[in-house]
Amino acid sequence: PLCEWCVSDEQHFSRKERGCADCPTVGRFGILAAALVALAGTAFLSYRALSRIAVKALRRIFGPAVAIRLSQLEARVGFQPKLKIVVSFYQVATTLGPVYGARLHEDFTSWIRVFEFFSFDLLGLTYPDACIGSMRHRLLLAALWPFAVILLGSAAFAAHALTVWLLLRNPVWQSRRGRRWQSGTSGIVAVDADGDGIPDRGVVAVDVDGDGTPDHIEDVDVIDTDGDGEVTVSELNKHRWRELVRETQSRILYLAILVAYFVLPSVSRSIFKARMCESFGISVFDATARRSYLVADLEVLCRSDDEMYRGLDAYFWAFFVLWPVLVPLVLLGLLLWIRRDVRALRVTRLSRACRFLWRDYNASCHYWELADLYRKLFLASLVLFIQTDDGSSKLLRLIVASVVSALFLTALALVKPFKRFDDFYLACTANLLLACCFISGTVIQLCESADDMCKTLVGFESARGASEFVVVLTVAMLIASLLVVLFKTVSAVRMPTVRLTSSGRPPVLELSPECHFHGFISHCWGTGQDQTHTVVRQLQLLLPGVRIWLDVDNLEDVGRLEESVRDATTFLVFLSAGYFRSFNCRRELYAALASNRPFIPIFEADVAKGGASIEALKAECRENCVEAAPAAYPNYSGPGEMLARVFEEAAPIVWVRVNAFQLVSLKAVVLRMLRHSPYYASRPAELADGVLVPGQAGPVAFSGPVTILVCRDNDG
Repeated sequence: PLCEWCVSDEQHFSRKERGCADCPTVGRFGILAAALVALAGTAFLSYRALSRIAVKALRRIFGPAVAIRLSQLEARVGFQPKLKIVVSFYQVATTLGPVYGARLHEDFTSWIRVFEFFSFDLLGLTYPDACIGSMRHRLLLAALWPFAVILLGSAAFAAHALTVWLLLRNPVWQSRRGRRWQSGTSGIVAVDADGDGIPDRGVVAVDVDGDGTPDHIEDVDVIDTDGDGEVTVSELNKHRWRELVRETQSRILYLAILVAYFVLPSVSRSIFKARMCESFGISVFDATARRSYLVADLEVLCRSDDEMYRGLDAYFWAFFVLWPVLVPLVLLGLLLWIRRDVRALRVTRLSRACRFLWRDYNASCHYWELADLYRKLFLASLVLFIQTDDGSSKLLRLIVASVVSALFLTALALVKPFKRFDDFYLACTANLLLACCFISGTVIQLCESADDMCKTLVGFESARGASEFVVVLTVAMLIASLLVVLFKTVSAVRMPTVRLTSSGRPPVLELSPECHFHGFISHCWGTGQDQTHTVVRQLQLLLPGVRIWLDVDNLEDVGRLEESVRDATTFLVFLSAGYFRSFNCRRELYAALASNRPFIPIFEADVAKGGASIEALKAECRENCVEAAPAAYPNYSGPGEMLARVFEEAAPIVWVRVNAFQLVSLKAVVLRMLRHSPYYASRPAELADGVLVPGQAGPVAFSGPVTILVCRDNDG
């Protein structure tokens, strides 16, 4: 009916050539598919190039300063949420033609095809549908190829884990990696993690990925499965194998979530091709005489008595349940499973594997990714349920899509789910431009139906004017995204950092040989959680390369708090109401006393923000820090010792939130941390003048005589 049906099975209709063209060979399909996968993989690896793995390589090539700077640049800019917003926009915007029937003017079709890459439709981008075979074969390939990608990736991860396991069991390879194993005559195996030539007591540093750097430190009791107090080579290998298996499972889950997220709209739309019909007039004498054909295969007549059409029902409903129904439900189940961990800011293995879904949102809105996924799924595929026979030639789908986009934009503005304001503004811009695209699609359909109506009702001379407007909107989204990324990158690069007042140079962040963190921050979750997160994030911005142990970033097992305290050079105490009543906080305090870590107390003075007076905190300490011989510090002498270390050894630093005053608090914390570092412990003169931040508020003075009025009735 459209004169777009090629008689030969070896040909397909090409809109570009406006006629039938020969089907590409299977080899060409493989090359194109491989190139597409390689391009997507390159883009993903380029993003990951600023992550932990590449930082190690950059550290070796350019030095630690450059590697840390690039890693922090990625963290400050936040590429992942911006990439997801842009991809979601173009995945929906490119459906204006195939789903809504609003086809751009032929002069702009090549432009919109550029953005079809964001659909991640591997088959549609590499091989014509008509060349694949029957409609059943097309549905099978469209619905199952993502599982093949996941299986291939899983096989690669499994092969990597097996290779690492085999290499780690090879003593020659271990010696080349610089491993230092200390073996006793009784079969006890320990790791000299600090390189001082003495085995670390009570702990084993486990290198899971075989990169020569311990990934985490385990207590002997965790690995000593038979309880004999000794860690044998066999027990250590079993533990490392379990860790490798768990890490591989997490990577496979992360890959599956990534693939499902990006291909769900395009796969669902491919499934709906079994229901996308278009009605055509079959008689010039009878305008009511019409017949519907399947758009994807014009041989199929859309009638219940058509055998080919009826045979597609089972495939359609099976794959519909699999993708648009089950896949979002599985993602929802994962988010529900980890909701307590996410809201409590606890990092577990499962929540870390699912971080792609929740990391960019506030803890209370960790489900928002699923809401956005349902929006995208509805606009790109489920809307095809509306007027399946001739919906692409009507305005109803476009009207519904415009309303849904406007409602979602309203919900987005009210909820504000993003952690970063720049991501929130970019998401609002994307949804606003998308709503404008649907409105423009309505104009395109009106103009295509009648030129006089286009000029009379809309004001455009032809549909070309509306197409130009859609192109401008897509370009505007691209420009807006690039500008946001550029602005954040420039701001991150120009972010002022702490300098030594004496030399104007950045401080040296040398770690003690036995430690992996510059500081451990202890706080009460109920009254000090938000403040400590701000302290740590601001310290990371002002002091590039500083490593602060924070529960939301580093806590994996609450039973290993004492070990984490020992792994930090300094002990930061955030004093707020209820701090000394917390059992875990007291565990951390006793561990810091036992390891003789320098205390850096930070004091929350605002009662409305969870603070308390110094006297109230001292009374709370006397009342609660009364354990006799706690496990972490059997030599504990009582509350007097705790009060002396927390309140009397050094005056608590008052935490102030307001702009320049907050900077003063942070500089005081930095200065105390540096004084306790190994490097400046032998060079105290370099810190005699303190530290500064370029652009900070300097000393001020009155320019002339002033009169100060004093009321004697005011206290103070």
